[in-house]
Parts: sequence; C-alpha cells; structure tokens
Amino acid sequence: MKKKVASLLMAIMILVSCIPSNSFAQEDKKVIFINMDRTNLENMMKMPFLKEKLSKEGYIGLMNIKGDRGTDDKRSYATIGAGRRANVANDEYINFAQRTDENAKVYESAVGEKAKAINDLTINMSLSANKTGEYGAVLGSLGQTLSENNIKTAVLGNADIIVGDSITKNRNIALIAMDNYGRIPAGNIEDINIEDSSMPFGMRTDYDKLLNETKKYYNESDAIFIELGDTYRLDKYKKNLNSNTYDKMRDSIYSNINNYIESVFKLVDENDVVYITSTFPSDFDYKNKRRLSPVVKFSKEYNGKGILVSATTRRDGIIANLDLGVDILNEYGLSNEHMVGRVINKIEKDDNIDYLSHEFDKIVSISKVRANIVNTFVIIIAASWIIGMLAVFARKKIPYKKKVFAIIKEFIKLGIIMPLAFLVAPMVNYRTEFGIGSSIIITTIVLYIIGRILFKDDIKNMGFFSLITIILIAIDSIFGTYLMQNNIMSYDAMIGARYYGIGNEYEGITIASAVFGFAVLLQYKKIPKWLTIISLFVILITSAYPSMGANVGGAISEIVAYLLFIMLIFDVKLDLKKVVILGLSAVGIVSIFAVLDLVTGSQSHLGGFVSQILVEGPSVIINTFGRKIQMNLKLAQTSIWVNILLAGIVIIGVLIFRPSEHFKRIAKKYPVVFKGFIASMVGCVVTLLVNDSGIVAASTASIYILIPIIIMSINMIIFEDDK
Repeated sequence: MKKKVASLLMAIMILVSCIPSNSFAQEDKKVIFINMDRTNLENMMKMPFLKEKLSKEGYIGLMNIKGDRGTDDKRSYATIGAGRRANVANDEYINFAQRTDENAKVYESAVGEKAKAINDLTINMSLSANKTGEYGAVLGSLGQTLSENNIKTAVLGNADIIVGDSITKNRNIALIAMDNYGRIPAGNIEDINIEDSSMPFGMRTDYDKLLNETKKYYNESDAIFIELGDTYRLDKYKKNLNSNTYDKMRDSIYSNINNYIESVFKLVDENDVVYITSTFPSDFDYKNKRRLSPVVKFSKEYNGKGILVSATTRRDGIIANLDLGVDILNEYGLSNEHMVGRVINKIEKDDNIDYLSHEFDKIVSISKVRANIVNTFVIIIAASWIIGMLAVFARKKIPYKKKVFAIIKEFIKLGIIMPLAFLVAPMVNYRTEFGIGSSIIITTIVLYIIGRILFKDDIKNMGFFSLITIILIAIDSIFGTYLMQNNIMSYDAMIGARYYGIGNEYEGITIASAVFGFAVLLQYKKIPKWLTIISLFVILITSAYPSMGANVGGAISEIVAYLLFIMLIFDVKLDLKKVVILGLSAVGIVSIFAVLDLVTGSQSHLGGFVSQILVEGPSVIINTFGRKIQMNLKLAQTSIWVNILLAGIVIIGVLIFRPSEHFKRIAKKYPVVFKGFIASMVGCVVTLLVNDSGIVAASTASIYILIPIIIMSINMIIFEDDK
C-alpha cells in the first residue's frame, strides 16, 4: 500500500513539474495592447488621464517603424507580430474578416487549415510576399507562440475608412496577433463602429461598445489587441479639413480615447501589462522625418517612471517594432526562435518625456542636415584631390605656385580633419539644425588651428589627426558609443540599419587612420614596434567586441590590415602560407568574439547572426552575403561615397605612370608609411567583400591613404624638386 501511495505521489510530482510555467502565469497576468495609429507623443500628452498617469508612473520609448521591402503601417504591424522585419501583401490583399460559414469554407479550401473566429481570407498573398523579403521573417510568430502555449488571444476594433461609397477595410491590428496562418481565435473587428457626421469619413469607433467588448474579452482572454481606429482615420481625412475643423475633430477624438483608456485602467488588475502604442507616425510627421513612434508600457514591474530600452538598439529611449512581440511573449515566460527582437527593459528617469523630446528633436535635426553636410564633405574631398593633381600637372603655368600649393595642401588636409570634427561635435549636444551645423564648422576651425600650431610638418600634422581620431573612436566604443550615435556621418536610429557600435563610415576610418597614425609614429621613431602591436590589438578589441564597437565587418578588415602592417614593419616576406594565415586569423578572432557574445549575452549583431545560423542552418550565411553584395551594387549606383573611390582610382592610376617611378620615391623616403598604405589598401578590399556597405567603408578608409599620398606628391614634386 505504501509503495502505491509513494508511486502515486511521484507520478503527481512528475506531472506537475511538466506543466509549463506559463500555464500558471496566464491565470494571473493579462496583456492589453492598445494601438492609436498615426499619433505622436505630443498628442498622447493632450489626454488628461494619460498625462496625469505618466507624471507618476509608466515607461516611454520611441519605436523604429521599419519593415521589410518598405516602410508603412501594415509592415510595421506585421513586424511586431513576426519579431523580425516583415513584408506583407498590398492593402487590397489583406482581408481579415469575422468567421462565417461561407468565408470559413473559402479560407479552409485556400489555406488548408481550420478557420477560427477571425481569418485573413487572402493570407497566402502575404505569405508569398514575405518569402521575397530580405530578413527571413515568419509572419504570425507572436500569435502562433501564444496559441501553442494556450494563451487565449482576442482582437478588437479596426481602422476602416470610406473611399467613394464603399468601405476600405483596415484590420492591420490582426497582423500582430494572428498565428502563422492568419487566424485569431476571438474578437470583434466588424461590428465596432458607428456613423457620426462630425467625424472623419462620417464614422467613428463606438467606444461604449468597444469598452463592453473589452470587458467581455478581458474575462475570456489573456492577451487583447485593440485598434482604436479614429486617429488613423483623422490622419487620412486631414487633407479635407482646415485648421479649425481639424483641431475640433482631433480634440473630440482624443477626448473619447482618454475616457476609454481611463476605463481600461479601472478594469485591469495590478498584475496586468498595458501597452499604449502608435504603430506608425502621422503622414505629416513622416514627411518631416519624425519617423519614430511612441510606445508606453505600464505593469507591476514597471511601477516607476522612466524610459524604455532594448538590446536591439542599446540606445536610451529607443526600441524597435520587432522588440514589442518578443516583449509580450516574455511577459508569459515565452520565446520564439524565429523572432530576433529583444526584450524591452526600463531605465529610471523622472524627466522621461522632456528627455525623449530632446533626443527626438536631435535625431530629427541630424537626419535633416546629414545628407547636405556629408555630401558637402565628400565633394570637398573629391574636388580637393582632383584640383591638387591637376595643379601638379599644370604647375609650370601657375604663378606664385608655392603659395598656391600651400593653400591647396591645407584644403586637401580638411579631409582628414573633418571626420574628427564630426566625432567631437556631438559633445556640445545641440539639437537644432543650425546648432549642429555651427558646432561642426567651429570644431573644424579649432582643430585646424591646433594642428597648425603643434605641427608644421605635413606628415606629422596628418598623423596627429589620425591618431586623435582613432583614440577617440576607441574611447567612445568603451563608453557606449555616444559620439557615434549622435554623429552626422554615422548611422540613423530612424533608418535602423544600425543603432549602436561603430558605423560603416567610421569602420573604414578605424582601419586606415590607425594604420597611418602608427606608421607616422614609427616612421619618425617616436614609439617602439611592440607598442604598436599592443595599441592595434586594443583598438581591435574596442571596435569589434560585441559590447563595444560591435562591427563584424570592421573586425575582419582590421585583423587583416593590422596583421599585414605588423608583418610588413617586421619585414616578413609574404607568400601563400602567410596569406592563408591572415585569412584564418580573421576567422579565428571573429569566432572568439562570437563565442564571447553568446556567453556574455551581449546580444550584438554578431551574436544574432550566429543564433540565426544555429536555428536556420548554413543558408543564412549565403543569404547574408547575397544581401551584402546586393547592397554594395546598389550603393555603387546611388551613393555619393563612390565618387571618392573613383577619384582615388584615377589618382593612383595617374601617379603610377607620372611622374616616372613616383611611388618608388615615396616608398624610399617614407618606407614605414608606405607599408601602411599597402596594409590599408588590402583592408579596403577586404571590407568591400565582407560588409554590406563596403563601398562606404572603403571610401572613408581611402581618405587616409590618398590624402597623405597627394600631400607627399605635392611636397616632393613642387617644393623639393624645385630646390
């Protein structure tokens, strides 16, 4: 008898231990996701209840809205649900509908799966469109994972509008909650609006019905996704209004929303989690480059006040749309291997709204002036090179040529000073377009004057700026890349190609400025060779380590360039065996960084790439490099940076033949520096092959090769030969 009782108790214990933790979690925690599309933080703050609540608690963030193959509302919704940048079919082929006997048969015959309460009758169109995407998203990963773990999901509301005499359906909220087959088990997306001639398109959300439905599904479901709809309709209808009628409609809409949200917070339990989001910005904000949308999170664990952050961006107050779905799953202790977004974390900050507003203004201002300033910089570089070389060949016809060439040299050297000025300028923390531009100009002038005072010798002058640049990049990488994140010549949080670490522009600078700077020190015997080795190793660590610079392409290029430079300064003869060693060294060191990333949980691009390979297989490597090649081909046709490469190729080609044996003279006079040029050139070639913006990185690296070569050439041909 005792053995039977013991066996029974053991069986019960085993069964209990096998019950997933979420089976308990879902009973005492619910997620309410409220979306007011096409709004911004400023309008959210016009709602008295939300403003008052946020003054005491809640965490706010600004969300990147990028999708795959484009950026719009539907792709942002789909990306939240996929946890990876996603693509979907055109609007007319997204057709979510409440289940009827008739459309259930249509759905089941087309999809081969059993229909649920809400179904996308044309889901196959979106699934096909998504297969052509670049990021390998799996549509409906959030809803599928919730369904597989018995988390009951419901969707409420729509953003339908009237075009002509017919309704154009917008049930994109379902893209967040659907499973892999476009199904949601419960909800109401049809009978939720009422006619109202004082509102956009003569209709609005019936908030009394929406509140009743919210109460109903709050009791019946675990995760509720709610589309308020009216903010989207207002934005689409705005062109039909004047300023007075627009303000009147806006105030009425936000008053209704305010009352609804207040009622929701009276309904929810202290253990529940509430998200209030705008999946996409208004048309006005988008056109004015204000392309981050607000996200607010309330929960028991988030009972303080502050801002949101995630490992995707590593930038205070900035998250990505692909993080939201992952964070919702995390609330239930769940995850999905196909979702590459990161869990959202919090940072305590009392002035969270003012902080975000300031940061957003700065991001927008940088984005607005970036193209003009960077294009001007590239034009200055390319033009100075061409003018310098043309002047050299026409030197016999130029009066006062020494004075002219002295001015030309200073003009050319701006190309080495300005990347440092771009890096230093963010220390001032201006947030206006005028302030940003002024700080760059003033910084450039100050740096130029300092360089002129400290060094009269051109090579030492350029070496000084190169060393200061690489030292500042290394220090910035150690302390979180603040200067890189706010740099006019770096990445943009709204574009979302990269959020942290060393960007592609400065990847090239990291390769070549370090080599040139230390080559100058060695040329003038200012440091021993062993110190150069240690210094380059430290720079490699700071620029490539996952929690610092986190640039994989840069790491590979740096390893090859730095090792080659070390071999050359020690007069190691290169052969096939040495070349193989260089390649294996690059692979080995990057592998070490990848392991460190996975072990430490830094969650950088490298760690994410390795995780994808482990989940999806070696095809990820082929797809990734295919995407890199496509991007470089696109940049070769569209990027202004390609002008630097073209100008550089022309100049190198000319100097090979005229004057005769010119490079031999440079190599003889500056042997160590010339070895640095060779190492940097190889680094340029490698970065072209391994980086998706290799043309950009190779262009910026070439600055530290070609400018010194041109300056040396002018000095040797104009000043020394005349003597």
